[in-house]
Amino acid sequence: MLRDGECGPRWRAILEDRWRDRVQEITELSLAYHSAVASAPDGSDDKRARRLLRRTVAARRRLADTEDALTRLAAGGFGRCEQCAAPIPVVLLAAAPESRYCPGCAVGAFETTTGHWAVPPLDRVRTHDRAATGRGA
Repeated sequence: MLRDGECGPRWRAILEDRWRDRVQEITELSLAYHSAVASAPDGSDDKRARRLLRRTVAARRRLADTEDALTRLAAGGFGRCEQCAAPIPVVLLAAAPESRYCPGCAVGAFETTTGHWAVPPLDRVRTHDRAATGRGA
């Protein structure tokens, strides 16, 4: 669990690195998409362009998640579940610092606005089971 003093520079550096990586990924995907569209004969629908567009949209969602985590960090809510305010385990934050929910709340938390899970479902269940029983998987 995060202690009060742990929400500072270390997490900010991790999140800012992820933010930079994601901006670079979006830039590269966007350039590749526009290049694919421009090189498509007669403006026809190109499978590669559609695939690049889907990847770009997913990358933008990940960027938004990272920006939301940076906002929570600045506001003092980073590392706490948005639903029940319980601490999010450090192990989960280390794997997915953008996590919004504790393992207990994340089991049923599907991000309806973005259409994806807050954290991978299997990781949530396994982490929650270990926390609840005090035993490993």
